[in-house]
Amino acid sequence: MRREFDYQIADYAKGKPLEELPGVSFRKNGHVVNNPEGPAIENLDELPWVTKVYKRDLDRDLDITRYNVPFLLNPFVSLYTSRGCPALCTFCLWPQTHSGHRWRLRSGDDVANEVRYAIEQFPHMKEVFFDDDTFNYRKDRTIELCKKLKPLNFTWSCTSRVTTDYDTLKAMKEAGCRLLIVGYESGDPQILKNIKKGATVDMAERFTANCKKLGLLVHGDFIIGLPGETRESIRKTIDFAKKLDTETIQVSIAHPYPGTEFYDYVKKNNLITIDSMTDDTGHQLPNIIYPGLDRGELVDWVEKFYGEYFFRPRVVWRIVRKAVFNGDERRRLTKEAKEYMALRSKRKKFVADHKAAKPVAAHSGD
Repeated sequence: MRREFDYQIADYAKGKPLEELPGVSFRKNGHVVNNPEGPAIENLDELPWVTKVYKRDLDRDLDITRYNVPFLLNPFVSLYTSRGCPALCTFCLWPQTHSGHRWRLRSGDDVANEVRYAIEQFPHMKEVFFDDDTFNYRKDRTIELCKKLKPLNFTWSCTSRVTTDYDTLKAMKEAGCRLLIVGYESGDPQILKNIKKGATVDMAERFTANCKKLGLLVHGDFIIGLPGETRESIRKTIDFAKKLDTETIQVSIAHPYPGTEFYDYVKKNNLITIDSMTDDTGHQLPNIIYPGLDRGELVDWVEKFYGEYFFRPRVVWRIVRKAVFNGDERRRLTKEAKEYMALRSKRKKFVADHKAAKPVAAHSGD
């Protein structure tokens, strides 16, 4: 199924033929049939609440406390307040292949009512995560929604762009927002232009300073291997991340997903390899080759990035201090440390194997 598929799944379950389902691709008589795209869902309030699905399935078969995201308060419940993202980031999978660039919103009342339901049904829940592509894209809507959420007196986190101003951040903080997941991507101005980020290094620095002033935590996302990447641009990004000094970070390797502008770019310039984007355990691997920056080096830079960021004395102390005074945090950090060391071992092995597989240049005789 392509793009949004809520009603198509329901219709198919009721027996509607594949040929009559918009946005569906299927095989017929040895050929692939691509049905025309259907319209995007306009009235998001008419969709059922995902929290009712959680209640039905988690109570019956699963335990919500088993799910863990490192930067969130666990256990948590996630839901959406909107679909689509007007931003034009060339690498981003979701608006280009699924939800589109047009921003469609649930009403503030519908969101608040679902949050109230989640609070009642999951009393052990420590946080709600609003998993929108960009929760606070428009100031007026964000502030109005925060007015609906504030009386519920709960803790929440969400995604954010660095274009969000101080007044909006303040309204979010006062409504219970604890942490923002922010895609900084790069500290190199040219890379940001190449990916059509619609943001600058200066914006990112000002935004982060405002978050710290308000007491909002930030989880920063960075990507290595974007169009135009060089050793120098990667170094700029690492230094930029250290300067921002957000609570936590995630460093990813750029992946060109089919259907994105980034994919078209690497295909046109013959930069994509036949190699898989992951190993057999799901560990992320590069499948792009840049001039003077091979696959092994990209993975090595990810390891350097994490090492330089987290093994600074101020960050180590920040982590240790939280672990000492919070048992839940101590258990979470222990689990995360084990997972990090396992991934670190995989990255080092990949780099070593890649170097060993490189052909040795021939040397001339005496």
